[in-house]
Amino acid sequence: MSCLSVMISLVNLSKHYPSKTLFDNLSLKISLKERMAIVGPNGAGKSSLLKMIAGLLEPDSGQVVLPVGARIGYLPQDLEIVSDRTAVHEVVGGDVALQRLEDEMQELEGKMSRPDSLSDVEMERLLTRYGDLQTRFSSSGGFEQEANARRILAGLNFSPAQMDTKVSQLSGGWRMRVALARTLITQPEILLLDEPTNHLDIPSIEWLEEFLVQFSGSVLLISHDRTFMNHVINGVIELLHGRATVFHGNYDTYLTQREAQREAQETAYERQQQEIARIQSFVDRFRAKASKATQAQSRLKALDKIERIELDSDERKVKFKFPQPPRSGNIVISLTGITKSFGERLIIPPLDFVLHRGSKIALVGPNGAGKSTLLRIMAGVLKPDKGTCSLGTNVTLTYFAQHQLETLDPHHTVLEAMEDAAPDTESQTRIRSLLGAFLFRQDEAYKKVSVLSGGEKSRLALARMLLVPSNFILLDEPTNHLDISSRECLETALSAYTGTLAFITHDRHLIETIATDILEVTPGRIIPYLNTPYAIYLEKRKMANPAQSPDMASSSGKGNPGAPLKPDHTGQSMQDAALIKKKMDRIESEIEIIEKTLETLSLELAGPRFLDSSDYKVKSEKKKLEQKMEETRRRRDSLTKEWEKEAGRLPA
Repeated sequence: MSCLSVMISLVNLSKHYPSKTLFDNLSLKISLKERMAIVGPNGAGKSSLLKMIAGLLEPDSGQVVLPVGARIGYLPQDLEIVSDRTAVHEVVGGDVALQRLEDEMQELEGKMSRPDSLSDVEMERLLTRYGDLQTRFSSSGGFEQEANARRILAGLNFSPAQMDTKVSQLSGGWRMRVALARTLITQPEILLLDEPTNHLDIPSIEWLEEFLVQFSGSVLLISHDRTFMNHVINGVIELLHGRATVFHGNYDTYLTQREAQREAQETAYERQQQEIARIQSFVDRFRAKASKATQAQSRLKALDKIERIELDSDERKVKFKFPQPPRSGNIVISLTGITKSFGERLIIPPLDFVLHRGSKIALVGPNGAGKSTLLRIMAGVLKPDKGTCSLGTNVTLTYFAQHQLETLDPHHTVLEAMEDAAPDTESQTRIRSLLGAFLFRQDEAYKKVSVLSGGEKSRLALARMLLVPSNFILLDEPTNHLDISSRECLETALSAYTGTLAFITHDRHLIETIATDILEVTPGRIIPYLNTPYAIYLEKRKMANPAQSPDMASSSGKGNPGAPLKPDHTGQSMQDAALIKKKMDRIESEIEIIEKTLETLSLELAGPRFLDSSDYKVKSEKKKLEQKMEETRRRRDSLTKEWEKEAGRLPA
């Protein structure tokens, strides 16, 4: 199958429900090696479209055409595996075809282990069949499957002990990772992933990014993680008002193209409205005059024939800001000699740390290293084994726990949940206003918490936070279940927040946008990087050799803890070369996307509607396309120079 052959063809798909229409005659073609994100507002049909491609949901009309025999790997949004098998054996069992071969081989082994019960002819037949199965099992990679399963689980941050733990004994988040690993190990031609980064920490997300970039088949995914999409995808399918529009490039490129498209649409709409008003004015003035009546009727008919441009209505968006908090003292919190262990396992090593007013510090590191434990100690909901944790002068604290949604009373209505968290002096007007800002308007305020979606519960939990102004906010995974629009609103609110912030999130875009400082929490070690944005922290970590790192566990924030750790100079040239080559690979990928965009623009400009046209609107559109093409060429040339510069830096 060539690189240009169509892998997935959606032909006139329609799906209707009593309350709404998801799609109507939707058609798309998705080629081999495309890695595309499906985006759109909640309820647009993103998950439904994935289910149709996976064959789990029937369209009302139309069809999904796939290559004959194509293997599909599908990961639903919140699949949790319940199994008494170990994690590694559950993952190995994810390849159903291989599992069937292995099951039959084991069945034959059982029969052949009792030779006295078999005739020579039967034994010969079983041996022949077993040899055939063994050949097929080997050629399909069956004997390497457990090693592959362990490699994937290791990438998803499983320890060897966890790999051999029964799935039933793992937490929900780790069972989700097992489900993801089961999907990846099947090596499908088409991979469908619905929110695959849910429950993953940043190291696991980075591993998954690398896996998908190297994946040789087609990928269709739904995600609310902007950074993840920017690193993985080369195209976007936007679902809006039952239509599908394809954009080339990563997510940021899509946003730029979408904004330009909306501006062009608004300009065209305004011009059309002016023309309609001009014609209508003529008709109204001269319809009654005998000398002009014919012309008026003619223009009225022309008016009826105009195909009206409709502006895309704005989707409902969360809008809020944190209330202005009272000013605290310069020192917000002091940790002095604190430690915390669970059983024999030391989670928080001896730590001295001071957080100052105005800091917005992100706690980063793998899951299980102690980030949430440290945040809970800072919030005062967990006591350290040793040492003291003291708040500064005039500090008022609000803590958003990782499992905050589970603390909501399912029997409460949305309004009652807000009233329960509000001070006695809070007015109904302000409570209803806050609920409206978080999209709980009118009758939606009377919905029971038990029927809310994960995203709705997250919005409600955030709304409750705003009832009391605080100058020190601690957030543990606040973006879970939030869509991109709501995440962007949270980013804006946190950027404008004038208090002090400590937060944990696997949303790297949020860290990049908000964090002024980084606190790296790894097993047995906590290292502050003060006055260090996330991008600089990542560069320092790339250049660092952890084996040579100074012991920062007892850092008080004095001196220069944000300085790069001591590198191992003997391996530095090799490390530099690897970093340069990785950057060159990223540049090459972006140039490839740009070349596709230029090809698309060239074909569009060569189309018949732009040939010898005297229409002002068409000429204006052509000029915009030509400008866009020129800007795209300049970007390509700039990237080419950057690639050449990096190539020149490679060690001889």
